[in-house]
Amino acid sequence: MQTLIVKTENKAATKLLLAFLKTVRLVKSVTVCPPETNTNVVNESSEAYNWVDPSRSATDEEIDLMLDECEASTELSSEEAKSLTMKKLDAWIRKK
Repeated sequence: MQTLIVKTENKAATKLLLAFLKTVRLVKSVTVCPPETNTNVVNESSEAYNWVDPSRSATDEEIDLMLDECEASTELSSEEAKSLTMKKLDAWIRKK
């Protein structure tokens, strides 16, 4: 069994997270510890730059690369996608 230590911003966030974790089947138990008993908690990442962190904002270079890949895609252009979406929306409206 593994133990996971999670820090939250405030008591309200703790309460919401606690309620959610109790609904997850993979979680065997949930315990809330008083702040003074939290020991050996890592507060900062040991890496200065963690590119796999989902909460990390993309860099300007990454955004530019993504936009370049989108523009070079052989899929629909933005105008084609817009046109197709509007056609499907019109058909859906007519069904109602």
